[in-house]
Amino acid sequence: MDACNSGLRSFNRQVAKSVVEIAQANQLSTIIELGAGRAPVTAELVKHEDAAGLRLVTCDLVPNVEAYQKIAQQYPDKVFPIYSPVDLTQPQVALNDSVLVLAGMMHHIPFELRPAVLQTISETNSRAAIFEPLLRTWRSIFFATLSFFPAILLPITFFRRPGKLRRFLWCWIIPIVPYMFVWDGITSCLRQWTRAEWQEAFDNLENPPKVEYQQGFNSLRIFWGGTGNGSKKPIR
Repeated sequence: MDACNSGLRSFNRQVAKSVVEIAQANQLSTIIELGAGRAPVTAELVKHEDAAGLRLVTCDLVPNVEAYQKIAQQYPDKVFPIYSPVDLTQPQVALNDSVLVLAGMMHHIPFELRPAVLQTISETNSRAAIFEPLLRTWRSIFFATLSFFPAILLPITFFRRPGKLRRFLWCWIIPIVPYMFVWDGITSCLRQWTRAEWQEAFDNLENPPKVEYQQGFNSLRIFWGGTGNGSKKPIR
């Protein structure tokens, strides 16, 4: 995924640029990457000139402690990970006064839990942005099948990174990884919501926010502001 979204595509760089603009426009000094995984957006933000002085936070339901520690050690004055699990279906006061970034992660959340996540975020007083790098369209599915080729090239493109023997094994000798990439990409497309489905979910919240959508050639961006109604609720 790093090879696709930070290499072949500029997805993570575009997300970083967009959330810095949101922070500046709303005079917010903290950007929180939710469901961060390996924190690819934060990895781009630390290099962004306009992100100087911003406080960058990474968190997840299952925190990648090793990845968080590595980036926090490299940028101790910029990156402040949350190492305990952050359940987005429950109120979280730690998510206030920030730009909340959900990049390429909402399609991993089960359909039935997505409304609770939207409710939690909408109860903060933060600005929120969802970025999805795929759509539920035949065109997007077609492009997902092309991920077979960057997967085949991983032993070369990631040659200087640790684990090269493992990549040679699973990409070339026993080429399971390329097919896994294709399967994951197609599954991710099928798990995407359309703009109408997102709007229906927002309309069903306790206090429906005003939502802005930006649909690209093969991506969807969603922006909204929280009501602040849940700012005094305890972390569970």
